[in-house]
Amino acid sequence: MNEPEIVPATEADLRDLARRRCDDEIGRRLYLRAAERAVNGAWIARDAGAPVGVAFARAFAFERFVSELFVEPSFRGSGIGRRLFEAATDDAADCAIAALADAADAATLGFLVRRGLALHVPVLRLAGEIPREDRLMRVAATRYRFATAAIDARTTYDVDALDREVRATAKPGEHADLCEVASGTAFYLDGECAGYAYVWPDGRIGPVAAGSASYLGSFLGFALAALRRTYGASWCTLLVPGSNQRVLRAAGEFGLRVERSSAIFASNLPEVDLRRYVGFHPLSF
Repeated sequence: MNEPEIVPATEADLRDLARRRCDDEIGRRLYLRAAERAVNGAWIARDAGAPVGVAFARAFAFERFVSELFVEPSFRGSGIGRRLFEAATDDAADCAIAALADAADAATLGFLVRRGLALHVPVLRLAGEIPREDRLMRVAATRYRFATAAIDARTTYDVDALDREVRATAKPGEHADLCEVASGTAFYLDGECAGYAYVWPDGRIGPVAAGSASYLGSFLGFALAALRRTYGASWCTLLVPGSNQRVLRAAGEFGLRVERSSAIFASNLPEVDLRRYVGFHPLSF
């Protein structure tokens, strides 16, 4: 029996995988964009011509983020995952390597640990009905008075700098991609960028980043109100690192609840601080 071959994915491969791996149109669009921006291309494992595994990784400023790593269950344990992982991260010697892995996928979690990545923090999927605006204003009230600006080419430098501080890496091109499918707002305090937040047509919130954890309740309240005003949404979801106590507390006050522990953030860095960050999708956390 021949060993499955590891080869660059074709556009047809990726469209098929997007249909199989994502259950909504926005997810499929993000999947294809993440594959398009993969630093070493997207790689698949073929057995007798059929795809049985896939991997690709985004090149952030100081981090190689493994956006996708999947092997069909019947082919696990045969070294395919290792070979795909190596193809996707081959030239990442000077970068941190990170991934967001399904919390229920013990095989992938074990694989990442064996590759030297520590499992740092759970990422919780929160969901719930968006409160009335008077409740949002009451819970999110703050002494801070933020100025706001739409995220566009004029604010890219500011949000990239904030990503370096909060997420430990800038994400070149990420905000331009996000603005194609979501509405982004940058927050300023005394002329300095204090944070940003995105809202999506499907009710998703994120990413959100804050220069200070004390701003997060206000940013979440703003995002919930923006979802109602911009997209007429009545329901929302967001991906919150378990260490982000400020957002978890504010979300509870807004009536949002933990739907499930959806993922684990893994990295080969000794410490990762996500207390001022909210993600939006596993493919580009």
